[in-house]
Amino acid sequence: MAKKEFIPGHTVRLVHGGESYFDALLELINESKHLLHLQVYIFELDETGNKVLSALQEAVLRNVNVFLVVDGFGSLSLGSAFKIRMQEMGIAFRFFSEMPFPGIFQAGRRLHHKVCVADKRKVLVGGINIANKYRGNDTDLPWLDFALLVEGKVAAEAHEVCERIFNKKFSLKGIKNESYLIPLETDGVKVRMTRNDWIRRKNEISAAYKSMLGNANDEILLFASYFIPSRRLLKILVRASKRGRKVNIVLGKMSDVPFIKPATQYLYDKLLRNGIRIFEYKEAVLHAKACIVDKQWVSIGSLNLNHLSELLSLEMNLEVLDPPFGAALQKEFHQLIQVHCVEINILDFEKERTMFLRFKSWFSYKGFAAFMRILSLLNRKNPSD
Repeated sequence: MAKKEFIPGHTVRLVHGGESYFDALLELINESKHLLHLQVYIFELDETGNKVLSALQEAVLRNVNVFLVVDGFGSLSLGSAFKIRMQEMGIAFRFFSEMPFPGIFQAGRRLHHKVCVADKRKVLVGGINIANKYRGNDTDLPWLDFALLVEGKVAAEAHEVCERIFNKKFSLKGIKNESYLIPLETDGVKVRMTRNDWIRRKNEISAAYKSMLGNANDEILLFASYFIPSRRLLKILVRASKRGRKVNIVLGKMSDVPFIKPATQYLYDKLLRNGIRIFEYKEAVLHAKACIVDKQWVSIGSLNLNHLSELLSLEMNLEVLDPPFGAALQKEFHQLIQVHCVEINILDFEKERTMFLRFKSWFSYKGFAAFMRILSLLNRKNPSD
């Protein structure tokens, strides 16, 4: 696969999860004039979801062509009546890989995007779904997550990807630059959009991670939800640490998926003994998927470092190659670690590990990896979506 180049000429802003993200999302929807694509894994009809729907409906009333795609498994609770409601509202809608009935083996190939594109000019990409728990309230903190709001040429590329997914017109070919409507600027931040869709031979995000982590010269800083990396990626992180690179991984002290935490803890001993520092975010669920390498390369989006994201789901990240932006982000992330995280000490960690907890971690880790491989085998042939 040919190396995908960074495109100059963008403005980029980090968007935090919680109210800040939904303010940015609603502003993007409210500013749209012609075309709007919104694709998300989970869309719930709670206060947050209904607020976003109201903004979409107002956009339709302004004669904006609004396209909404949600995942058939992640948004299963919406039901078939939601399609009728969208039709009545004038929103072009479909479920990605709609499920005729709830079945665990149908849960493999999913649309895991969290992306909104307005008028092919602005794009918001991150790991944040549309539901109250991602927004937070006066009593509950939002889940920790990030997104990038980008204005520039890469938005047209994201638009075309969303359009293809909506119309089920997948292609193995790259996006043609001449289809963009925005002229190329030489000034501004360099950005590229990367995707993962292994079944359709797209593995750009995973390849970028392995390349950038493997060639790090100073520091790797990872925020990783559902962290159960492949053996290859684990080796890359260990080798980087052994070569004297600083490797810092921020994980969650708590998880919304019961077996994920013990499965991730199975790796703690290997990571810690190889000089990799582990921090746990203690305030709420960590849902972030972000990486900074050498204060200049940043990747933020929907990809989790596990088999599900690498082998099955459709994922989208935005990557920024810009030393000032990377350095500022790294400083901010280190401050977050200092204030809101606790570092895991290997001696204290081993003291707390009973035989039962060790077995639970081993079983969870091996079970998750095996289950993901089974799902990949069941979903890789003739995907309907």
